[in-house]
Amino acid sequence: MEITSDSLESVILIIADISGYMRYMTANAKTLAHSQVIITELIKSIIGQMELPLEVAKLEGDAVFMFGRKQSGSKSWSDFKPITGSKLITFFKSFADKLDELRRSTTCTCQACSHINTLRLKLVVHSGDALFHRIFNFVELAGVDVIIVHRLLKNSIASDEYLLMTEAARLDLEFPDSIHLIQSSESYDNIGRVNTLIYKPNEATDASVKKGSVDARSPDGFSLRFRRSWNLFYKFWIASLMPRSYPKTFHHLTSNSGVLGKYSFAVLTLFLSPIFLPVGTVSVALHSLKK
Repeated sequence: MEITSDSLESVILIIADISGYMRYMTANAKTLAHSQVIITELIKSIIGQMELPLEVAKLEGDAVFMFGRKQSGSKSWSDFKPITGSKLITFFKSFADKLDELRRSTTCTCQACSHINTLRLKLVVHSGDALFHRIFNFVELAGVDVIIVHRLLKNSIASDEYLLMTEAARLDLEFPDSIHLIQSSESYDNIGRVNTLIYKPNEATDASVKKGSVDARSPDGFSLRFRRSWNLFYKFWIASLMPRSYPKTFHHLTSNSGVLGKYSFAVLTLFLSPIFLPVGTVSVALHSLKK
């Protein structure tokens, strides 16, 4: 393969990983289609919150691999420190909001839909150097620090929702004063000891609730609830009709049902459409009327 335009740059590396994803990996055709939509919606909620200097390096199944160049543009990295630190915290809120929206909007009781609430977000952050090299039309990141940030996904933290950063990353970030970081460390073969810091958003939220600083969520209107439920129902339906091509942006779930099972389910779905679509609309409306 042709490799050109190699360059070594100072970067901050971020992986946003969805916990609980493995339960979706072996599923029947219907659950596969719905879990594909759910994971895609959650990944899109993360990417939708991104802004410069952060960029997407690649999608890695249930994770988004991001980076930020520390020596590019008219601004220095010191200007981006508080922006990037706040953005990492925002990722948790955006993920939680989308998770709550999906849970409230679905009218389905399949395995994927009934387990939406078990999904969580993990963020791993490291700073160092990365080699940018081009392979045909793809730009890849390589180097020891890229390996380290991926190794950190396997850690000793007894939680499925957290922000784990190295000391090097901590020097490149600024967080609000309310953010409490816990010192820790991890150890890996051929790398050694890596000093880290941990932030657990669920504990921060619990503390805010106890202090009464979190306002209760105001109820959404019927039109908004209906629109969200119908949009999700429609995406589920399209995913069922086109199990191999929808959604085109992400397709990273596997199934043990085989190609025949997927197409059989799609054909059955198409045959039932004249009946199920009106029934589904009524079901969505009744679901949206619930307080």
